[in-house]
Amino acid sequence: MKEYTTSQIRNLALVSHGGAGKTSLAEAMLFLAGATQRLGRVDDGSSCLDHQEEEVRRKLTISLGIGQVEWKGAKLNLLDTPGYADFVSEVVSALSAADAVLLLVRGAAGVEVGTEIVWERVKEKKVPVLLCVNQMDKEHADFDKAVASVRERLGVRVVPVQIPIGQAEGFTGVVDLLRMKAYVTTGRGQEAKTAEKEIPAELAERAQTARDLLVEEAASGDEALMEKFFAGETLTLDEVVHGLERGVASGALVPAFAVSSTAQIGVRELLDDLVGLVPPPNEHPPVIGRVPGGESIVEVAPDASAPFVAQIFKTVSEAHVGDFSLLRVYAGRLQAGKEVQNFTRNQAEKLGSLYFLVGKERVEAKTVEAGDIVAAVKLKDSHTGDTLADRARPVLLPELRFPEPVMAEAIRPKSKGDEDKLGTALARVHEEDPTFRSEVDGVMHQTLVRGQGELHLDVTLEKIKRRFHVDVEMAKPKVPYRETVKAKAQGEYRHKKQTGGRGQFGEVHLRLEPVKRGEGFKFLDEVKGGVVPNQYIPAVEKGIVEAMTQGVLAGYPVVDVQAALFFGKYHDVDSSEMAFKIASIQCFKEVAEKAQPILLEPIDEIEVRVPEEFMGDVMGDVSSRRGKILGMNSDGHYQVVKALVPAAELYKYSTHLRSLTQGRGRHQQRFSHYEEVPREQAERIIAAAKAEKEAGAKA
Repeated sequence: MKEYTTSQIRNLALVSHGGAGKTSLAEAMLFLAGATQRLGRVDDGSSCLDHQEEEVRRKLTISLGIGQVEWKGAKLNLLDTPGYADFVSEVVSALSAADAVLLLVRGAAGVEVGTEIVWERVKEKKVPVLLCVNQMDKEHADFDKAVASVRERLGVRVVPVQIPIGQAEGFTGVVDLLRMKAYVTTGRGQEAKTAEKEIPAELAERAQTARDLLVEEAASGDEALMEKFFAGETLTLDEVVHGLERGVASGALVPAFAVSSTAQIGVRELLDDLVGLVPPPNEHPPVIGRVPGGESIVEVAPDASAPFVAQIFKTVSEAHVGDFSLLRVYAGRLQAGKEVQNFTRNQAEKLGSLYFLVGKERVEAKTVEAGDIVAAVKLKDSHTGDTLADRARPVLLPELRFPEPVMAEAIRPKSKGDEDKLGTALARVHEEDPTFRSEVDGVMHQTLVRGQGELHLDVTLEKIKRRFHVDVEMAKPKVPYRETVKAKAQGEYRHKKQTGGRGQFGEVHLRLEPVKRGEGFKFLDEVKGGVVPNQYIPAVEKGIVEAMTQGVLAGYPVVDVQAALFFGKYHDVDSSEMAFKIASIQCFKEVAEKAQPILLEPIDEIEVRVPEEFMGDVMGDVSSRRGKILGMNSDGHYQVVKALVPAAELYKYSTHLRSLTQGRGRHQQRFSHYEEVPREQAERIIAAAKAEKEAGAKA
C-alpha cells in the first residue's frame, strides 16, 4: 500500500440496524478495489472482516472490522461496526476515529429499531452522514419509501444522488444524478459487470426532476453557487460536487445512494462519489484537547508537519492476528520504532511495528500521516482511550465515553483451580471491550460479569472459553441484602471456660442502637473504672465486627449500627483477647435479636427511555416490580422515566424491556440506597437462607 497524504484520506464508519448489510457492502468495496481476491460473504463464512470464530458461527458482526480501500487516488478506511445494541462499544470506538458515517438501511424496511439506536450515537458525534439504501434487489424494496422513512424518523435532509433502475427483483442499476448517466449491471456478485448507458426513457423525467433538486440543494450551502443558480446559469459537475461536499461537511445534507452489495449493483458508483463527498481529515475543525493536569485548551489540527498526536480507539487481541492497539493519528507523522509519551498515564511508550489492517490480514506501514488509521503491535502500558503524543506537545484528547453495563450474571469456572486463569481472561477481555466488566464480590462470594445484554455476555464467555480455555457456568447473581436493627437494646454475655490449666474468661455488656442509613458502624468505649482493661477493648470491637459479617437473620452483613461497650468483667489470670472477642461475638448476637433486626435490600435508580406509545406498559411494569416513579420528561418522540426499583426485581430487565418495547426501549441503572424489605418478602428470603444453610450443613 502506497503512502497517502492527509487530503487523500477518508475515514468512514458503516453503521446500521443488524442485517442491513454493512459487512457485505464493505466486502464488495474491498473486492472491487482489489484489496481482496474474492467477494467475501457473511452467510458462508468467507467474509474477510467477520473472521472471528464467534462471528463465523453466528453469521453476524461482533467486533469492529477495518479495511483499507484504494480508489481513484484516495484511501478509504472502512470501519465496519456491529448492528446489534449489545456490541455498542465497537460503534463508540468506530465513531471516535471516523470523519463521516455511511448509514445503511434496508430497501424493504427503511428505518428500523437499530437504526434509531445507532442514530443517537451518530448525533452525539456530530459527524457528516451519507445514506445507503442497501438490498435494493430484495422483495418489497422501495427506494423512495426508505428515503422518506429516514427523513421522517431521523429528521434529516436527505437528497438522492442516485435513483434505482428497477426495484426488488427488477433492480439492475442506478441513474447517477451528478453525471446524468445510467449504470446497468449484468451478472451478479463476483461475476457482475457494469456498463455506462443513457438514462432509460421511462426514467428521464424523474431523473431530471431529481437532478434539479440535487443541484438546488448543492447550491444552497454556498453563496456564489446560489447566485449562479438563481441567475439561471448551469452549474458544472465540480461545482455541484463541491456544493454537496460542503453541505455534507456541515451536516445540512445527507446524500442518498441505491445499492445491492451482494449483487454488486451500485457499489462502484457509490465508491466514486464517496471519494468526492466524504470530507478528508484536513477539512474538519481541530480536535479540542487540554493540557495534562490542567484545563487549558489545546487545538490539534490535522497537520502532518505538526508534532505527532494520536489516540488509541480500540484494542484487538486475537490468537491468529496478535495484539494490536488501533490508533487514529490526529497530527504529525508516525514511523515504526518512534518513542512517544502516553500523556494519559504520564509514561513513555515505544511504538514498534505498524500495520494497516484488512480484516485479519495486515500490511506493513512505513509512514502514517495525520488523519490515517494504523495498528501498532500491542503497547506495553497503553490502553483504549489513551493519548499518545510527541513529548514536545503535551496534550490529552477527549476521553472515549462508553455506556455503562445494563445486565449482570454470576459466573464461576467449571473446573477447580481455574480461578487465576479466569481472572486473567476477564481482564484481557475488558481491555478489548470496555463495556464488559467484572468484579469479585467478597461479601457474597461470587464473581460478577456485567455487559450490554444476554447476547453480549454469551458471546464474551464463549470467547473466554475458546481463547483462554476456561469453561464457566452462569447463575443468577445473589442479591447483596443487608441487615440492621430498628430499636435500642442491651445485654451481657460471659465467656467462661475451664480446661484444667489456664482458663478463659471475659464478660462484656453491650448496647446496640440504629444509626442513620448509610452511616455504617460506630463503636463507643464507655467503660469506666477499668472494669475491662484497655488492652482487651480492641478485641471486643473486632468480635463485634466479625459477628456483624455473619448477620443475625439470614446471614447477611449487619450495617448502620452503633455498639457501645459500657461494662464488663475480667480475670487477672484467665482473661485474654480471644476470650473477650468470643464474648463480644455472642453478646452481639443476643442483643441484636432483641433490637428488632430487619432485612435491607438494595434499591437502584433506573432511567428508562422509550417511545411514547410504550409509556403505559413500561410504567405498569415498573410498578409491578415494586418500583416508585420519580418523574418523567420528553425527549423528542421518546419519554424518559425515572424510578426507584429494588435490585432484586431487575434481573435481566434489559431483555424484558426490549421485548416490551419491540426493541426500542433502553435503560440505565445505578445503585441508590438500601431500604427495609417488606415483611412477606423478608420472610421468604430468611426461610430460603436457613434452608440453604441446613442443606450445606448436611452436605
